[in-house]
Amino acid sequence: MSSKNWLKKLSIFMFAFSVLSLPLLSGCTKHPSPQELTRLEEASQAAETAEKTLQQKKEEKAALEAKLSAKKTQLKELEARRDAVKENAAKK
Repeated sequence: MSSKNWLKKLSIFMFAFSVLSLPLLSGCTKHPSPQELTRLEEASQAAETAEKTLQQKKEEKAALEAKLSAKKTQLKELEARRDAVKENAAKK
């Protein structure tokens, strides 16, 4: 019985040791590799480009909203003018 118990404890210890030692085998270094630096630079450039595009789209949206507002104002003025013309035509 004690050999089974001892074997069970040994297997649990070996399993725990192997699980805990996996991070040590991953090859972590203090400095990033050239490939990682390249990927980081590419990601940074992509983020910059996306931010510039976003800013351009926001400016474009603001210009279009201003144009839409002007057109709505013009439409209201023209509808009021049309209604006035209809009233004058109905009076005659």
